[in-house]
Amino acid sequence: MDDEQLLTFITVFELNNYSRTADHLNLTQPAVTARIQKLENELDCKLFYRDGKKILLTKEGTALLPYARKILNNVKEVRQVIKGIKTPMITIGLSPAISVSIVLEVLSLLRKTSEFSFELVEAADSVEVSKMIEDGSIDIGLVRDVIPFTNLESEYIFHEKLVFIVGKDHPLGEKAEIFEDDLIDHTMICYRRETALWRKIDEKLIGIRNLKRIEVGGFEMVISMIKNNWGFSVVPELILANHTNTHNKDLCTVPFAEFKDLTYNVAGIYKKESPKLERLLLFLHTFETTLKNLKSI
Repeated sequence: MDDEQLLTFITVFELNNYSRTADHLNLTQPAVTARIQKLENELDCKLFYRDGKKILLTKEGTALLPYARKILNNVKEVRQVIKGIKTPMITIGLSPAISVSIVLEVLSLLRKTSEFSFELVEAADSVEVSKMIEDGSIDIGLVRDVIPFTNLESEYIFHEKLVFIVGKDHPLGEKAEIFEDDLIDHTMICYRRETALWRKIDEKLIGIRNLKRIEVGGFEMVISMIKNNWGFSVVPELILANHTNTHNKDLCTVPFAEFKDLTYNVAGIYKKESPKLERLLLFLHTFETTLKNLKSI
């Protein structure tokens, strides 16, 4: 007895026709008949009988049916498990301001050349990402070097700077360069001000009179509000990497000396003893190459 015989048995029952079963399973009708006969010989019983044009289950066939379905489901699950062992899933944790769209582009490239299963998890900050790696809930994290990771392996990927962005129709968009006094009475669009990244940004703007802030739920919303001239923002340059068309049409970056020296190293962190190490390093290498290509555009 094998899964092909059981599949043929179930299909004959469901389609109630040997010819349609053959078409459905891409077999010849004699091949369908041979599989059923072999199964009947192994079980030493008849599984079907005819009532006019109908093909009906015998008592033995009726008894076999639920077990056949269960066996096929178990076989399917086993194959999925084995495939998972051969091509293990990697779980990737993202700290805020890591572009999901770029990560997906990287994973799409990997899937073209190798079996690659993945899951993405967005974390509150880099500290949470490192804790998730330590407790085994994720395999690798993409972070900025705002905190030390003494007990994890760290792989440098990309040196990133912050950029001042504003809508092209916003008054600040006409400036050749931004100075602190230019921001008086203006509105800054922020995301997750409690994170280390935004605390450092806020520190640079202390003392600006009547600087208003609107905090939103994500960087995509930041970009949308900037595009519609709600205010300005200071964002990691990777956020703009996949918004080239929008940037050219609706956004502009303006030099702002206060943020010239505020840069970060984007890094991948992971456990050195991870059984998935080879795949983790392949992901990091592809991610690094993709970022370099984006920066050169």
